[in-house]
Amino acid sequence: MASSTPVTTSTPGTRGPNPAAREFYSASLYMALVLLAALVALPVERLPDDQVLVATLIGTAVGLILAHWLAFRLASHLTEGGFSAASAAEEAGAQIAGGVAVALVASAPFVFLDGATALRIALLLLAAMPALTGLAIARMRGRRWLSSTVTAAVVFVLALAIVEIKAAVGH
Repeated sequence: MASSTPVTTSTPGTRGPNPAAREFYSASLYMALVLLAALVALPVERLPDDQVLVATLIGTAVGLILAHWLAFRLASHLTEGGFSAASAAEEAGAQIAGGVAVALVASAPFVFLDGATALRIALLLLAAMPALTGLAIARMRGRRWLSSTVTAAVVFVLALAIVEIKAAVGH
């Protein structure tokens, strides 16, 4: 049975939402989906050298996060009349940390393993991130394990569908 208690992203001991946590998770999930789509589209027979692939993954992550940060700043000026410098710096740091953390997780298999094996593990790790987030959200909302697992499976399928659509239309 689901709980009717509202869920917030508040940090214990504080009130209200936590924008930095939201930006960390948002950037992490976005990066997981983007890197998953990029790696799915990469033919196994044309894999670059592992070092090149790691540099590409991390470089792509940093570039995308910086682009997201710029868009965030510009949108904040349009919709909120600006933002506080302290809040903006904290949220930007969270975005960068979230995106780079995922890039490091996706890159790790290529540091320790070779080629196709590393690619399969990286794909599994990246696909698991949104699914585990779905599981955590369902559990936080008081759902039972079975219902939460179904939620995670649905999120996993949705993530794979998004990746397949992106791969089908190209980069």
